[in-house]
Amino acid sequence: MRDMKGERIEPRIGNEKADPEDAKSARRNRAAETARDSRRESAATSRVVRDVLLDSPSSRYVPPDLPVAPQDGKVKRERGYTKASPQGRRECDTGQKTGRTGKKIWRSWNSSWINRKLGAVVFLVGLCLGIYWVSGPVAKVFERPIKSVVVEGDFNFITKQRATELIGNEIDGDFLQLDLMRLKNALLGDPWVEKVTLNRRWPDTLVVKIAEQKPIARWGDGFLNQRGEIVLVDEASKLSGLPWLQGNEADAPEILQQYQDLSQLLRSRGLEVIALKCDNKKSWRLTIKNHVEIALGRDQVMEKMRRFVTVYDTQLSNIWLDVKAIDLRYTNGVAVRWVADSAMARKYIKSQAQVKLPTPAASVTPQIN
Repeated sequence: MRDMKGERIEPRIGNEKADPEDAKSARRNRAAETARDSRRESAATSRVVRDVLLDSPSSRYVPPDLPVAPQDGKVKRERGYTKASPQGRRECDTGQKTGRTGKKIWRSWNSSWINRKLGAVVFLVGLCLGIYWVSGPVAKVFERPIKSVVVEGDFNFITKQRATELIGNEIDGDFLQLDLMRLKNALLGDPWVEKVTLNRRWPDTLVVKIAEQKPIARWGDGFLNQRGEIVLVDEASKLSGLPWLQGNEADAPEILQQYQDLSQLLRSRGLEVIALKCDNKKSWRLTIKNHVEIALGRDQVMEKMRRFVTVYDTQLSNIWLDVKAIDLRYTNGVAVRWVADSAMARKYIKSQAQVKLPTPAASVTPQIN
């Protein structure tokens, strides 16, 4: 029996009264038993924890209640490992086994390398034989002569017959053996040819596209192309309709550019430039279609031409046929020379005769050579 506090109460028989001393000794005994039980539980707990820590894979702990197997002196190791002494030296029998294994590996690798090399040689020999066997029929297929030549382009200065002759002189091989570069150089040797394009059209046709030079103006015995290059030709009669430019060969690109600028300015008034000359002193002289000569001088050429255009629009456009020459070498004026026996010339001479005065120096028309 236990009381309200959980303490054990010894049963009593009859009406005997409990001895206080006996109760105290009983409580001491119970406290001692409780302490012993607590120590046993703590000892068991610590033992369980120690056992758990010692049960790791690297631990060699063996419970004391289990029988311990006797260890053999020679422990078998996993395959691939070698037995070593505590000082790190291998035993003799293990070294001999390793040497024999290395020799076997070397022999197997050596034999496999020889097999691969032999296989590569056999493959190359077979490939060469196959190419040699196939090359004969393939060569017969590609060895064929050229049966037709197609010549394309705009032929204004070089005739199509002339181009065909140049091509025929260079065709001396089969369709695939034709030297296209030599044929191209032969066509470019003609001064009228600027660009050549050659193409093979299977199975036996050669296509030749020719682009001619574009002459802009005559120059000596040849012409100037669009890049200002001088091209000499044997026959310049085909260039008679082009303007004539003169000057030093080194100044040819500049003269061509000046001609194009002046032509663009005068073309809007219906005036066409037929000649432009630049002498050694860089003095410019221009000739219009009805043979009107315009002296420009060396400086401010385009400004002087704009001054001439203003005078032409206001005063000279209606009497342009009576104009023989114009001098623009003045800083702020224009001098005009009239055609002999023209209406403007008779009118001007008559007015001078009536006044009977000497002609002022400022009004004298300079002679243009």
